[in-house]
Amino acid sequence: MKRFLLPLLLILSLGSAQAAPLAPDATVKQATEEIRDLIRANHQAYSADKAKFYAVVDQQLVPHFDVRYIAQLVLGKNWRTANEDQRTRFANAFKNSLIRSYADALLENYDSVEAEFQPLRLAADANDATVRAKLIRKNAPPVNLAFAMRPGSDGEWKIYDVIIENLSLVTNFRSQFNAEIKKSGLDGLIQRVESGGDYLKESAKGA
Repeated sequence: MKRFLLPLLLILSLGSAQAAPLAPDATVKQATEEIRDLIRANHQAYSADKAKFYAVVDQQLVPHFDVRYIAQLVLGKNWRTANEDQRTRFANAFKNSLIRSYADALLENYDSVEAEFQPLRLAADANDATVRAKLIRKNAPPVNLAFAMRPGSDGEWKIYDVIIENLSLVTNFRSQFNAEIKKSGLDGLIQRVESGGDYLKESAKGA
């Protein structure tokens, strides 16, 4: 999971939804600058009150992600057998764990990563898009990543997967969570993720 850390800094840099729908790449570009401006203006306050910053990240992040669809993809076949309460609990817990696990890194590194975006790739039916970028890091090799996006029910483009150096975030977590479900069951996984960000942090250490 270490390979997902810096790309997730950009993911967590997504800002609030726009009044009118933007193209997928324009959404990512504009929103990235919005949250970076917020951090620049409030860095000291956010550093002193992490809970406040987590709330800001949550507010800025969620509108740009299809959280429920991501949860469905991550659980895979286990989603079909889960009841509605389990689905909702898992989606919320997974989202919250990502915020807790990576928001601190975003706060520390917001000004050390720049993104070079590539031309937009839109599917023929215009219902799926791939936004590709290269992350330029100080004193480190660049990282290639891509955002898989699709239109949401509100007409805005939503991210449903992130691919870093040809490795899918969804596929990575699906493998880990399937192994956990086999050992502890779906409720056991949900309870562990609900308990805090430690599960994802342990995954990051072990990658």
